[in-house]
Amino acid sequence: MNVVPNPKGEQNVHRLQPLRVLLSGRDRRFLRVTSFLLAQHGYDVQETSPRKTLESVERHRAEVVLLETKDSRTMAARKVAALQALSVAPSVILVYENEPETWPGVRTARKWTPIEALVEQIEEASKARPAPLTEAERVYL
Repeated sequence: MNVVPNPKGEQNVHRLQPLRVLLSGRDRRFLRVTSFLLAQHGYDVQETSPRKTLESVERHRAEVVLLETKDSRTMAARKVAALQALSVAPSVILVYENEPETWPGVRTARKWTPIEALVEQIEEASKARPAPLTEAERVYL
């Protein structure tokens, strides 16, 4: 990233490379539309099936994962935990359709939310991305 001061003394951050976003889910229409709209906002977007999410995160080096799921809360929590356990973990946003309650410790977004709101969430998630594991921490995995 490149930090550029503006006239007001604030700092604007400009990415040198587009943010890598991975969309994982079963709803192909949602994946295609969201992928197109995020690409229009300058993101490097890839799509994958839920079965190939971990492999795709590592191959694509995704920084943010949008995980669209209709699975039970337990299965969704397992998927989020598996993503967070990677040595270079992405930020994860769980995309839900009908559940209005929040998930403590997990970023969530309602499916078909306006793209501007989703972009804001992706930007916030990218800033809060977990630090990569050190060599000493990887020994214990």
